Amino acid sequence: VDRISRSLLDFARIMETFERHNVSFVSVTQAFNTATSMGRLILNVLLSFAQFEREMISERTRDKIAAARRKGKWSGGMPVLGYTVVQTKLVVDDDEADRVRHIFRMYLEHESLLDVAKRLNKRVWRTKRWVTKKGTVRGGRPFDKNALSHLLTNVAYIGKVKYKDEVHEGEHEAIIDAEVFDEVQTMLQR
Repeated sequence: VDRISRSLLDFARIMETFERHNVSFVSVTQAFNTATSMGRLILNVLLSFAQFEREMISERTRDKIAAARRKGKWSGGMPVLGYTVVQTKLVVDDDEADRVRHIFRMYLEHESLLDVAKRLNKRVWRTKRWVTKKGTVRGGRPFDKNALSHLLTNVAYIGKVKYKDEVHEGEHEAIIDAEVFDEVQTMLQR
């Protein structure tokens, strides 16, 4: 039963469709038949446990990611400009790291997201380009105000990781000095 659905609501909709077409659900490997009230009760109990199991798996996964972040581990996804992934860890990409440092200096000099984004695009610098394991290409776009703001506020550049509102020391090497990062944050808030 849990292969059909692990959600009571979804399964209830399936059963509604079955009833509209005078179809009953019979399990060959599990002893119940939705044509009887006892069969429907057993089915609902089994589905409740299937939904409970799905929710427990989801909670454990969330907790595991939170614990990894609190230990400073990178927990997957697309890496940011300046880093690449080697054996599930963030490693500094020297060429990209130089660009990131230059972007921070450029913002401190010009104090304008739009101005810096225009300058980066004139140089044909792009956001991080990443190819997923499935071969999907992500990023590699021209800089805009939002992409630049996201880059300038990312704590990964000072060797930290973020989980929700928490910031923890990361396992990866910092690209930007904390003082420079703080100066940029102050300027951005102004």
